[in-house]
Amino acid sequence: MEIIGSNFHCNLSEIHLNQIDPHNYKEQEEAFSAGALSVAVLLNHKFGEERYQKSRELDPIVGVSFTGLFDFFVKAFGVNWLHWWTDGRPDTVQGLQFKKQEQDYLTRWREIVHQVVWDYCDMHNLKRPNRCTTVQPSGTKSLLTGASPGWHPPKAQRFIRRVTFRKNDPVALACIDYGYSVVPSQSDKDEKGNLLTDPFDQRCTEWLVEIPVSVSWADLPGADEIDISKFSALAQLDFCMQVQKYYVRHNTSSTIELRENEVEALGTRIYEAIRDDEGYISAALLSRFDDHQSFPRLPFEPISKEQYEQLMQEVKVRRKIDNFHTALSHYDLGYSAEAGPAGCDSDKCLLPEMNPTS
Repeated sequence: MEIIGSNFHCNLSEIHLNQIDPHNYKEQEEAFSAGALSVAVLLNHKFGEERYQKSRELDPIVGVSFTGLFDFFVKAFGVNWLHWWTDGRPDTVQGLQFKKQEQDYLTRWREIVHQVVWDYCDMHNLKRPNRCTTVQPSGTKSLLTGASPGWHPPKAQRFIRRVTFRKNDPVALACIDYGYSVVPSQSDKDEKGNLLTDPFDQRCTEWLVEIPVSVSWADLPGADEIDISKFSALAQLDFCMQVQKYYVRHNTSSTIELRENEVEALGTRIYEAIRDDEGYISAALLSRFDDHQSFPRLPFEPISKEQYEQLMQEVKVRRKIDNFHTALSHYDLGYSAEAGPAGCDSDKCLLPEMNPTS
């Protein structure tokens, strides 16, 4: 949980930093002010449920989040920032300069959010929330603007994003008309346990829509030299703690990807962060999959620039309708509660559950 508590509701908003100019401080102020106002105004809501209303009066909770932070900083600091990541984010002279600049951005945004929320509450005689910033899970929502989720690095400069839908979902059907390919999900297998290949097979119950994705800075000179999958677990934790220390006042949604040889060093660093009261709260740990053939149809599959360009060309060849909204209107004439991607299609959710053994 990114907002810790019970019997309460939290007002959340999210800033898509990949859409904002790192050098336009006015634009940043306006974006975080808008996010702060959108959560603050909901504090006027009166709950019909007594326990929720009591919780709101005792401890009003809001959370202004962001996504696309990694993209934002690549644009702000350039390829040298990526090379520093490759080196493990060490405390070199340049590294300390990078960290100071990261801290300045994060602190400025946090202060904007708190000031706007508190000014609104004072103006309307509402109790001030004592903490207003978080980083919430932002996987599928980040896709709307092509942002890297939350604070996390993207899986690669270019990758195939597979989104899970139920079979014949209106959105998935529109995706087919728009040119995206569809395959059966990981849960659809034949009687021998092999993955199905035909999405229209009667045994198929779920679809994976395959979307070729390129991050906004993929064509930055020198960016292709960086292997994002080699970013160490310690470097990821270091960046996460920057966000937790200087922006977040609730908790930071974090998934740190690691290999077996990194477990001991990461465990030691997490222990030190807890021991020294650095603000660490929690993080999910996810094993990296280097052998994609052993784990086919994962939510993210890194691809080369050549593969991306080839896949995009194939999308254009298959495309029947150039406007996605028009394509969707052919299958969904109104709001459907069942339409849209699965509630969770992360790597973890799609792996089989392991039953504990005694």
